[in-house]
Amino acid sequence: MEKKAEPEEIPVKKVTPEERKQALVDGIKKTVLPSFIGAGFALLLFLNFGDAHDKVWFSVILLVVILSYYIQKLVYPLIGVKVKEFEIKDWLYVEFLVIIFLMVVWTLLLNQ
Repeated sequence: MEKKAEPEEIPVKKVTPEERKQALVDGIKKTVLPSFIGAGFALLLFLNFGDAHDKVWFSVILLVVILSYYIQKLVYPLIGVKVKEFEIKDWLYVEFLVIIFLMVVWTLLLNQ
């Protein structure tokens, strides 16, 4: 009979309370900044285009995503978030938040 190979144990890094607090603060910064950017773009688009029924939505959203990416890439280091540690999932998360806040705030402005 053949012996079954036991899975190797992966060492788990202990997280200090300071690292946990820093991760929480960074998470809050990564959430608040995209929400303000999305709300700002919604207000800007509402003031300039109103309901934008004649505009191509894909172009508007793509422009917002591109501009917000560069804004965040410039602002995050200023508020202490390490952009070099961002992965694809982090950028997708913050861009998703920008689009969601854009749509929600714009909808609220249109329903006044």
